[in-house]
Amino acid sequence: MKLLGAGLLLCTGVLAGCAAARRLERRAALLRLLRRLLTEMMQELADTLPLTAELLKHLAANPLFLPLQFLQEAATEADHFPQSWQNAVNRDTALPADAASVLVTVGQTLGSMPLEGQLAALRLCLERLGTLQTEAETRAAEKGNLCRSMGILGALFFTILLL
Repeated sequence: MKLLGAGLLLCTGVLAGCAAARRLERRAALLRLLRRLLTEMMQELADTLPLTAELLKHLAANPLFLPLQFLQEAATEADHFPQSWQNAVNRDTALPADAASVLVTVGQTLGSMPLEGQLAALRLCLERLGTLQTEAETRAAEKGNLCRSMGILGALFFTILLL
């Protein structure tokens, strides 16, 4: 019975460490996706200069951006932009706070100034997200292994105490 408990404890520790490492990797992947969204947004603005509501609906329809809940929500209420954008960003709990603040700036920028001003502001937001992405990728690489190791070592520690 003790061996079964020890085995379960070891598995739990390994899974907990891997889950923590995966959370770090998901943050980096989310920031990569947000950068892609801004890049597509800038491209669409430069190419066709759509109305903001049309831009949101077009981007939300892209299967690549389906995981972005705030975008889907903002697109359903696109006629009430920018308030719908800000509300959607604030309600999306999957967004890190620093990325959400950048996205709020994006919402304040779209449709509020001439095209060149919008593109310049979006480039600054893209750079900020790039910095956040680099930090997240570095953190995932450095601390991901640490999380997995701590999960294993913690499980081993408690297994030894159990036995």
